[in-house]
Amino acid sequence: MGTESISLAIGRQCAPLLVGIKPSNLLILERGYGELLDEVLAGSGLCRHLLYTSQAKDYWFVFEEQRLREVMNQREHAEFLNRCGYALPDPADEEKMIHIHGAACEASDLLSQVLHTLRQRFAAYKMEEAEFPHEMGVLLGYPLNDVLGFIRHKGRDFKLSGYWKVYDNVTYADWMFRLYENAKTLVLQMCRQGFLIPEICEVCRMEAAALLQG
Repeated sequence: MGTESISLAIGRQCAPLLVGIKPSNLLILERGYGELLDEVLAGSGLCRHLLYTSQAKDYWFVFEEQRLREVMNQREHAEFLNRCGYALPDPADEEKMIHIHGAACEASDLLSQVLHTLRQRFAAYKMEEAEFPHEMGVLLGYPLNDVLGFIRHKGRDFKLSGYWKVYDNVTYADWMFRLYENAKTLVLQMCRQGFLIPEICEVCRMEAAALLQG
C-alpha cells in the first residue's frame, strides 16, 4: 500500500471530514502504515489517533482539531460523554477548554484523556469484552438525539437509515446523507485526478462552509 492507495482509502472513508462537514471519521487501513498515513495527512490540518490494531487492520480516529473541540465543548455533548465515563469539565469553564498545539497535533491532557478512553472502550468492543462505544457517534458528529435513540431502541425502530440510524430529525439527516454522498463523489474524483489530501481539504472546505451556512 503506497501513498496513492492510502489517499483513496481516506477519500472513500473520510470524504465528509476532508471537505469540512464532519469533525472526524473512522479510518480502517491495512496494519502498519502509520508513517505513510502521517505523510499523506501532512499539511491537511487533520490529526489521527490509533484506536485498535488487529492482526490485519489498524483502526484510526481521524479528526479536525477545531471541529472536534467544538463538539466536545457543547454542554449537552459534554454531559452525555461524562455519563459514558469521560471526565470532561463544565464547558463554561474557559480555563479548562480543550487546546491542541503544533503541526503534529499533539493534544492537551484533556483531549488525550478523551482519546485514551475512547481507545480503551473501542478496543474492549473489538475484543468482544464490551458493547460498542455508542458515544463515538457524538464524536463523529452525529446528532445526539439519534445516538440516544439508537441506545434506547437498541438499533431498532429507526425512522431512516444511512450513515447513521435516525430517530429524530429525518429532514436534516436526509440532507446530510446527500451531502456526505456528494462529498465522497467529489473527493474520489479529485483523488483519481492526482490531488493530494491537503489540496482537497483546501479546495473543498470554503464551498462546503458556504453550503452549510446556507
